[in-house]
Amino acid sequence: VEDLNRELTVGTVLRWSVAGLVVICFILLLVLPWPLPYVQSIEQIMQERANHLQEQCVTIRTLGNLGTTAPNPRSSRPNYLYFNYFYQPQHQLLWCSISKVASSSWMYQFNRWAGVPREKIDSVAGDMKGLTRMYYPAPTRAEVERIKRDGESPVTRFLLVRDPLDRFVSAYEDLIVRPQSDNYRNLRRFIFREVYGADTPPPSTENGTIGGFPVVPSFSDFTEFVLRRTNVLDPHWNTYYNLCDPCFLEPSVIIKLETYDRDVAHLLRLANITSGTDNYDNADEARYEGHRLNVNHHRTSGDTAQRNAAASTMSRLAELTEAQFERLYRRYELDFRLFQYDASHYFALYRTGSSSSSSHVGQKL
Repeated sequence: VEDLNRELTVGTVLRWSVAGLVVICFILLLVLPWPLPYVQSIEQIMQERANHLQEQCVTIRTLGNLGTTAPNPRSSRPNYLYFNYFYQPQHQLLWCSISKVASSSWMYQFNRWAGVPREKIDSVAGDMKGLTRMYYPAPTRAEVERIKRDGESPVTRFLLVRDPLDRFVSAYEDLIVRPQSDNYRNLRRFIFREVYGADTPPPSTENGTIGGFPVVPSFSDFTEFVLRRTNVLDPHWNTYYNLCDPCFLEPSVIIKLETYDRDVAHLLRLANITSGTDNYDNADEARYEGHRLNVNHHRTSGDTAQRNAAASTMSRLAELTEAQFERLYRRYELDFRLFQYDASHYFALYRTGSSSSSSHVGQKL
């Protein structure tokens, strides 16, 4: 009898367990999307990015640049030169170059497409843009409009972006902390003069000083220098909006550094460019990988580099006061909005647990 009762108890438990699993599966079928998992195609992602940019541009044209109603002086000047635009007729590509976002590797590639030998490119690596301009003259606004209207040979318009504050910190690390030219070494003195009214700041007892004076401007000093100068903007930290006029370019492909490999592969497919043909130097990517991924030249590439870059950005921003950070964010707010970057984790540095940062949150990648 005991064995019979035990069998009945086990059987009951099994029946109820199976019934419970059936009910759970049925609920999941009703609640969760189908089919699972849902993954956007790269075409959908690019279309979404382009649509979002266009929507933001409509808002800018209607309401002005985040409240600034001054017209864009470029819009009524057909002879205005777009110094950051490069038109590659062979592959029907129109690219806007942005410093600190893989610009060196793409200029390298544009030169290879123009037939420039690798040795010549290497010999002028310090002025890659100057070499590129020898083969790709800066187009006027009227010429860009003509290229955009060409229905017989549609042009793929593209640009590359990254988190705006990652780029800003990278500019500080590369050009101020480890400058490669006398121009940026001399800039250190101008930063001190702008911030402190003298070629050197007040004496410091911290490390990294000579005679009690810091050798390198702090990130806070650099930020203050940039924010005080609204009319003289270095291309390495000028905004995407000012450099590329994206509402005029209307890119169909927006490559993000955070998803670089996937996005570039999509662009190359659109242009029918494959490795080993059309002077596409896939083998040279190892040499120019630091530029290609636009991580700081002194870091490694790949996922580790992006994690390091994010950590470096957060660490540097923590050196700023809340007021400095808010002014810095306002400088780049339009870039955050145009290209769907999220600033909430930056505001959390200063307002942990505060709901006041919610109004500043952008959209996800």
